[in-house]
Amino acid sequence: MTTKQPGKGWWAFAVLLLMFFIVLQLPAAWIIARVSPGNPYLDSVSGSIWQGQADWHVNELQGVMSWKLRPWSLILLRLGADVELLTGETRLHGNMAVGFKQRRIENLNGQISTQTLRTLLPWQWPNNPINVRDLKVVFHQQKGWQTADGQLSWTGGMLGYPFEGRVERANLPPLVARLSADKARLQLNMTTAQNERMGDIYLSNDNMLEVQLTQRLLLTVAGYRGQAGLDTAVVSTRQPLSSLRAP
Repeated sequence: MTTKQPGKGWWAFAVLLLMFFIVLQLPAAWIIARVSPGNPYLDSVSGSIWQGQADWHVNELQGVMSWKLRPWSLILLRLGADVELLTGETRLHGNMAVGFKQRRIENLNGQISTQTLRTLLPWQWPNNPINVRDLKVVFHQQKGWQTADGQLSWTGGMLGYPFEGRVERANLPPLVARLSADKARLQLNMTTAQNERMGDIYLSNDNMLEVQLTQRLLLTVAGYRGQAGLDTAVVSTRQPLSSLRAP
């Protein structure tokens, strides 16, 4: 009785599978140096493509990133990993994936500390972190924001922000912001804990930020007097996202 030998297709599959696992064990620093030489955001890369960590920095913000590859995402033609981002007291962890012209973040949870908020947006923030729960966003390079879900919550407090050369102060109540995708834009719908409308924030594909604030929110600003209905959007602005960091 003769034993049937594996065909050429099986041998080719075995070789490809072997090469795949060899690549996964290559040093991550070696791969990054060749794929993205002179990368301005990552330093001190250690581990392999399969699992590793690196120091990262974007402008004044810096921290540590660790990852563990999700090989089954390759079936969907994506490169995905479980990722954790740390900077100061900020802790975020979730699933990130890169596909053809598409970026995905799923199951993002954790908190954004006050120190991080002050670095991102140099206002006078109360010492309360923003809690992140089950965030999911899908961004397409040509079609914009396709999917968004999840929730941000903040316990509120006294917020100081620049306005016409002076610092205005708003004593904000606990807020909840729910994510959604609206006409290829990322939308944050802000409400109180009692689901009362406070405003909406939209981020477009070209990084233009549109903000709508209701009468209810403006009544938290010291010295403000208005006569509109509480749910009426009495302030509406549109500006580049980068302008928020302007002094």
